[in-house]
Amino acid sequence: MKPKPFPLRSLRIAALLILIATASASAQRAPSTARGVARAGFQGWTDVLRIESRDALPRAIVAPSVGGRVLFYGFRDDNLLWLDPSLTGSTLATVGSGFEPGGFQCAIGPEVEAIPSLPELSVGPWSWTSRRPYSLQLRAPEDRSVRVELEKDIVFDPATGDLGFVHRMKNTADRDSAYCLWHRIACQPGGFALLPVHPQSRFPAGWSIRRDTDRGYRYDGVQPESPDVRILDGVLVARTGGDFTQLGTDGTEQWLAYALGRSLFVIHFPTFSTAVYSEGGNTATITWDRRRTELQPLSPEARLRSRRTYEFPMKWALVELPSPVTSHEEARAVVSRIPGSPFQ
Repeated sequence: MKPKPFPLRSLRIAALLILIATASASAQRAPSTARGVARAGFQGWTDVLRIESRDALPRAIVAPSVGGRVLFYGFRDDNLLWLDPSLTGSTLATVGSGFEPGGFQCAIGPEVEAIPSLPELSVGPWSWTSRRPYSLQLRAPEDRSVRVELEKDIVFDPATGDLGFVHRMKNTADRDSAYCLWHRIACQPGGFALLPVHPQSRFPAGWSIRRDTDRGYRYDGVQPESPDVRILDGVLVARTGGDFTQLGTDGTEQWLAYALGRSLFVIHFPTFSTAVYSEGGNTATITWDRRRTELQPLSPEARLRSRRTYEFPMKWALVELPSPVTSHEEARAVVSRIPGSPFQ
């Protein structure tokens, strides 16, 4: 079933305009970057864009030269995002295809379909502009293999440090296409991932886990099991940092979260009850191993006619906790601190 059209104007307002309301009153154009955005160097990358304000503890760093990905998000100098230490400073020109530096990137999915590697989109250079305070607009070159263009708007709230995103996927082929937007947010390992469980889940167990097969993999929602997972009062709580695991839920609460130490990382994104979710029916998945934890909110499958564009928003927030989270029960308790979704 094709997803029902959703109110793009309303989603833009929720994801972007609310965030820039305080900044837009004094918007100014600058030759290269607007207020709140500055060129900088970061861990070997020589031309990244730092977004911050004196009133907000969180800050963000974006690298147009590495797929327009977010390399840093966190309080002060404590990066919540994971970066591969062997690849810091690397670009497509210096390393070639097939490298994954970490951070956050929005990719073409679903993963289960084994879409070929798209290095120009994932780690190639993106063009960018910064015309409004605390905001960036980034655009990828067209990928000739899947005939897709990607764009993203990023807005930083100077009062809170929240980040708003709108991702766009344009079908540049002469035929229809069917993809989803697969958000890959690599975080430092060892925290507790939190996913809401749908009370009328399509999965008998309420959640699903990846099972590898001769033909790839599938999601088992009948008898999923993991010693790291507990379902507590309608929320899946997973202790990450162990052996490779990938799991998901079909929750519709429009959030997923990650508690690491005294930081609670909250991701809001819209969900649609009548849409097709092609990553095993999950609206969000989580993957971890001993090196990193990856949070993966998913868009519905977007069936696009030639030259049509699909948009999907997302919002990040950081909550500072009074004490480190050390157990499943403590992780479940911090759900009460999650703000309401801007997409409801």
